[in-house]
Amino acid sequence: MRKSSGEPKSIEAEIESSNSEERDQTDDSDVPQADTPAQDAATDAEPAQSEDWWSMSQQTADWAEPAPVDPTEDVSTTNEPRTADVYFCGHTTFFPLNRALQAISKEKLTGLLRSFWEQEPIDLLARDGEIIFVTTRDPELYCPETPALLSDLDVVVLARARDQQRETGTPFFLTLAREESMGREAAMEQMQQFGQKLFSQLWMAPKVWIMFEKKANLLADAADVPGEPNVRDWALDTLRLVEHIDETAHFEPASIPAYTRDGFERVQKLKLTPDEAQFASQFNGARSVQQIAKNLRLDLKSARQMLFRFVALEIVECWPASTAAKPEQQSIFQRFGRTARRDR
Repeated sequence: MRKSSGEPKSIEAEIESSNSEERDQTDDSDVPQADTPAQDAATDAEPAQSEDWWSMSQQTADWAEPAPVDPTEDVSTTNEPRTADVYFCGHTTFFPLNRALQAISKEKLTGLLRSFWEQEPIDLLARDGEIIFVTTRDPELYCPETPALLSDLDVVVLARARDQQRETGTPFFLTLAREESMGREAAMEQMQQFGQKLFSQLWMAPKVWIMFEKKANLLADAADVPGEPNVRDWALDTLRLVEHIDETAHFEPASIPAYTRDGFERVQKLKLTPDEAQFASQFNGARSVQQIAKNLRLDLKSARQMLFRFVALEIVECWPASTAAKPEQQSIFQRFGRTARRDR
C-alpha cells in the first residue's frame, strides 16, 4: 500500500476524475443502493427508519431486553437507572454502533453509552452531543502497559490511580492530572488515544448490547474535560485502529461496493486521508473490490481494511457480483434490425 501523508483531502475531485474514466459503461447502471431499514430487536413492531430509530417515542419500547450484565453500575454513581433514563438500547446486530453515535450527536444527548460484551463494559460519556471520553472499570483492558510517558512516575501513585479507575471508572490519566502527577495536556491526549483504542475493539465484536442512559449528573465528575464535537471523524479515527479485520469481516473479492442512499453525502463530510479519498472515489456500483484494489495497486488485505471503515459508517453496502450493472437490453425492433443486416 502506498504510504499516506495523513493529510485530509476532499474526495470530490477524486470521484469526478475516477468516474469520468468509466462513465460510458456505467451511465445505464441500475444497482440498488438504498439503506436497509433497521429491524426490531424482539417484537413484531414496524421497523424503524434508518435515521429515526432513536426518537423519543421509542425510548421506553417493550423490546428493550435486559443487559447481559448488571447495568446498574456506572462511571460516577451507583444509583439504579430508571426506565425513563434509558433513551435507546439494543444489539448492534440491529442497531449499529455508528447509528448510536450519530443519534448522540444529532439529538445533542447528555449521558452514558454503555456497551456490554464478553469483557468488562465499555462506557462512553457524552455531553450535549459531544464525546467526553471512553473508559472502563478494567484498567488492564483500558491500558495494559504503563506508557513511556509515566515510566518515571511513582509506582504507588500510579497504582492508586488505577485502583480508583476500578472503583469509579474515571480514567487514571485524569486522576493523575488532577493530582498534578502529570501534565493536563498530556493527560487529555492519552485519554483520547487510549479511549479511542478501547472503543475500536467494539467494531469487531460479534454481538454487543448497547444502552444509552440520559443522566446529566453522570457528567458532574467530568466538568473539567473538553468534549469532541465532531463525532463522525471521531468514529473514523477509531475504525483506523481496528486490527485483524479478515478474521470476522470477510469481503469477497468479487463483491461490489455501492453508496447507500445518503452515503455519498456522508463521505464528503469526513476528513479522509488521500488513500481513503482515492478508495472512496472508486465506488460506482460496478467495480468489484478486486478491481478497486487493482486500480489503486493495493493488496486485498489493505483494500478490505479501508472498505470495512466505509461499511461500518454505513456509507457503502457490498453487493454480490451478480448484482453488477449490466448493459441495457436492446428492444425487439433493434434486435430484428441487427438480424436483418447480418442476413444481407
